[in-house]
Amino acid sequence: MFSYLLDEHSELRLLLPHYAEALFALTDANRKHLRRWLPWVDDNRTLEDTKAFIQGALDGLARGEQLPLTVWHRGKLAGTLTLFNIVLPHRTAEIGYWLGAAFEGKGLMTRGVEALINYAFFEMGLGRLEIRTHTKNLRSRAIPERLGFMLEGILRQEVWLHDKPQDMALYALLKQDWPKQKPRRKRG
Repeated sequence: MFSYLLDEHSELRLLLPHYAEALFALTDANRKHLRRWLPWVDDNRTLEDTKAFIQGALDGLARGEQLPLTVWHRGKLAGTLTLFNIVLPHRTAEIGYWLGAAFEGKGLMTRGVEALINYAFFEMGLGRLEIRTHTKNLRSRAIPERLGFMLEGILRQEVWLHDKPQDMALYALLKQDWPKQKPRRKRG
């Protein structure tokens, strides 16, 4: 099993089928919190929906299109972090993430995204990473801003959420703009 220590209390783990119940419980407990920003929440209503999501993510991993991870803190599932839309010939990918409300404000996602950037640039050989986030989601926007991503623009009406179009902020980071950091040791 893949795992990567973020600190003494936190780690990234590959999303696996046996996490389905914990992931569904976290999603369900944070439904109102997540629904404000994420269009997929309304389509994930049952444990079976979560199992299907996990299987789809693992199929994407097998095809080399994504790297689905879970974020853990003090032994509890805290959220997800995914490298997706991986296009190896162009050396590009996107990063997506969310945390349960109780896990926000601890620096978990910033450390997780930082680790994923190092992995993407130095292990996978990617050259460009993107993060898209709702323009009004200031917590989510703070992560790419903190890590040196450049705001490349506002994608007007890019997603449909709550029966209306929403704008998304597009951030990008190039490998040459990322300080050369040696990835931390993986465990597992």
